[in-house]
Amino acid sequence: MSFALVAAGCNDDGSASEGAASPAAHAGTTGPARTSPQPSDSASAPPATTPASPAAPSGSGASSRAGASAPGRCAAEGLGMSVKRGDGGAGQVYYELTFVNKSGHPCALNGFPGVSLIQRDGAVIGAPAERDGASHGAAVLAPGGTAHVVLHTLNQGIADGGCWKQGDYLRVYPPGSKEALTLRDPQIRVCGDRFTTTSVER
Repeated sequence: MSFALVAAGCNDDGSASEGAASPAAHAGTTGPARTSPQPSDSASAPPATTPASPAAPSGSGASSRAGASAPGRCAAEGLGMSVKRGDGGAGQVYYELTFVNKSGHPCALNGFPGVSLIQRDGAVIGAPAERDGASHGAAVLAPGGTAHVVLHTLNQGIADGGCWKQGDYLRVYPPGSKEALTLRDPQIRVCGDRFTTTSVER
């Protein structure tokens, strides 16, 4: 009587190693079974073969995992924002509008925000900021991470059109969001009918 020994790998915690087959599977694959010789009908008969299983496409599992782990869009409720005046020159005025991820998970901002100066009663002053330049692509924000856009206007007297009324609030729709963030007394003055925003970038 003969016995077949089957080895099964284990991890340190006692669980079966990944990829290890069950004992029943190993019992039939450890080697050829010993059987009594059978007479052949023909010496020229070809040996029986088993078709090979098709190989899985290389990298398909990694691609699926990468797609599944991509962060979702940042929701307005998970963001904070601030604005400060940046460096300007030759009559140009720039403001840096910064978003911060206040949620506990990574998220992404991709494209242009909707930016408006509004009065206390909610009426829009002038017109929403126009898009300036091309999109910078997705900016992924870790928890506590930041991204920004640049708002552009002109100094008073540089161009015709005068200056708009000072806004009581700055209302901002993050890219892709139907919910807005509101910043009180943003200290932004738009002149020369120039009011633009870049896309979000890190």
